[in-house]
Amino acid sequence: MAYEKLYNEIYAIISLKYLWKEYKPGFVKNESPDWINDNMKLGLEVTQALLPDDGKTESFIDKYLGCLKEELPYSAIDFYGDRLHFYNGRFWAVLNDERKPQDYLEKVKFRFDRKLEKLNTNYIHMENNGIYIYVHPAKNEKVDAKKLFHYMSKEQAKKEYGFKYVFLNCIDVLFVLDFEKESIEKIKLPENAEYLFDSETEKLRHSCTWKDGSCLN
Repeated sequence: MAYEKLYNEIYAIISLKYLWKEYKPGFVKNESPDWINDNMKLGLEVTQALLPDDGKTESFIDKYLGCLKEELPYSAIDFYGDRLHFYNGRFWAVLNDERKPQDYLEKVKFRFDRKLEKLNTNYIHMENNGIYIYVHPAKNEKVDAKKLFHYMSKEQAKKEYGFKYVFLNCIDVLFVLDFEKESIEKIKLPENAEYLFDSETEKLRHSCTWKDGSCLN
């Protein structure tokens, strides 16, 4: 499921708040990266594992999120069909196309490479740099975090700057890849956790305009 960008950014922090033992409050909205936390000396970028063609869906979501169905263009309704997801009568997300195979490995690698390049060109550098990636695996598909860890390690070795933390949101599991400790932590979401995260994220999403400098907690 692909949500709009700001929702993703807030959801990422909420999930870390409840799941990650290293979490400390103080995340402030920023751009490049998306969040800065001085208490953790951490800069965090949030992204989805999407290929270039998927960017069209991202743009569509950003433009029409929250609109009534009759406010959406007919061409989009024809194209997405049942993949359009509505909440309280308003457009909220686009579901994955189950007819197409989801090659999550290539999507994660592609997005990681692009963000790693940006980290080395135009991101604010903190003592700890992190990236949170929504993986979107297919239903019942197991994510090979070890394979991704090795790939990312190899790519980061070629660059001046790298990510200390990579968080992989795999729907019911959160992987924390720590490249300083060379460790992989697998955190299984407790029962009803996703509902809690969704509810808190939605509340915060509409609590203010979320300009740069807005503090999450």
